[in-house]
Amino acid sequence: MLQSPVLNFDIPLLFNSMKSIFPCLAGAVFSQLLAINMCSAQSDKIATLQPPPSKIIVDGDIKEWGDSLRYYNSEKKLNYAIANTKDTLYMAIRISDRSEQKRVLGAGLTFSMDPKGKKKETFSITFPLNLNGNTPLAGLKEKDEAPGDITKQDRDDLMRERITTLRGIKAVGFKDVEDEMMTTSNTYGFQTAVNYDENGYLVCEAAIPMSFFHIADPAKSEWAFNFRINGMEHKPRAEAGEAGEGNRGANGMGSGGGRSGGRGGRGGGSHNSMASDGEGHDALFKTEDFWEKFYLAK
Repeated sequence: MLQSPVLNFDIPLLFNSMKSIFPCLAGAVFSQLLAINMCSAQSDKIATLQPPPSKIIVDGDIKEWGDSLRYYNSEKKLNYAIANTKDTLYMAIRISDRSEQKRVLGAGLTFSMDPKGKKKETFSITFPLNLNGNTPLAGLKEKDEAPGDITKQDRDDLMRERITTLRGIKAVGFKDVEDEMMTTSNTYGFQTAVNYDENGYLVCEAAIPMSFFHIADPAKSEWAFNFRINGMEHKPRAEAGEAGEGNRGANGMGSGGGRSGGRGGRGGGSHNSMASDGEGHDALFKTEDFWEKFYLAK
């Protein structure tokens, strides 16, 4: 008669073996998690800005930057550049969408910076702003609604005229700037420019003196940068009058302003006509923005 085998377990020995195995397993798991975390950290590594092109001029003409601007935001589909020297922080952005162009000329583009990388608008400039309060789009919408009443050349000339009146800059967070509103001929050294390129894309450029940030070692920590295309503000029809709806910028700011391109805005392409292109009217009142993080160039 066969007897069932008897399994004899040495309980203390088994317990001690498990105690020796578990630390090894825990160590292996920890090592794997650490490796995964390091890979993730490497993939999220923050880039370092490069110095700007030599002999850069803030005039709304980005030929110094090369064929295309250095960075691209895939979500908003916008090409932009940020660069710095030890004395100056530069930015440039190219806007092809006509609705976004209208919003920039009607409510301004806001470029914000947080030297602590916290995505907080610690410092910001908004341009182009119209200092006399007139909307740069006044009269244009009415003519665009009557096809044939205004030619493409007329529209191009009108837009160049409008841009030359946009010379205001609103600076926020800079303690050494006495008044938030200044012109492009300010004595602080802030520079802005808007212009059209040969494709009819709107180009915005700016330069900010690094001394206004009061940071001993700006390249030591990461910076967060924000580009915001301000939505135009809804106005009741009775108030809008001849200026049309939405003639003031977001945050209660006046209609667009900034410096015109030194070469006076070239035409070309259909984008700079600013004519009605079928986009939803509500798009003009929409604010869009995106954040990016970089280390400054040393």
